[in-house]
Amino acid sequence: MRKENIHQNYPYVTTMNNVANADSPIVILTIPAGRVYRIQDGTPLVLKLVKSDGTEISRASEVYLAWQAPVGKDIRQAGRVMNYGIFRRISLADQENINTQARRLIEFDDEEIARAQRGEESLITGLTSDYKIMLMLKSADTIDVTNAGFEFNFDAIVLTEQEYLAEKTGKPLPVSK
Repeated sequence: MRKENIHQNYPYVTTMNNVANADSPIVILTIPAGRVYRIQDGTPLVLKLVKSDGTEISRASEVYLAWQAPVGKDIRQAGRVMNYGIFRRISLADQENINTQARRLIEFDDEEIARAQRGEESLITGLTSDYKIMLMLKSADTIDVTNAGFEFNFDAIVLTEQEYLAEKTGKPLPVSK
């Protein structure tokens, strides 16, 4: 198990412009075979979303974390909605400063917590290969992910499938000789 920083240049991430005035994925992390990803409640989110002219999107825009199973089209909201105003005009360095992160933390919504408590798939318990973790945006503005000002990052806990199964079953990992 290890912590990895997920960002726009991470190998399994795809970025895309949003559809104005609709809940749209702007970042999709497709979980690769043999790995399990989970996110801890209270993980800081660093975010800078800009339009093609380089200006930031409206502070009234909303962002949240969601996920999608390998089969089906349902997108499950996992994180509470955050107003983009808490990211706007704050430098990336200030966003990454541990003393100023309190308002920009990923917090899970009640349904995601309930899914985890029932032992169902969730970002809390871990999502396996081919699941998608998405950063969603609802904004009147359209972002431009090719603009140099576009940036995001958050941390995820990454396990191997063997570590995940050992954790779920309570059986230790086999010791290699």
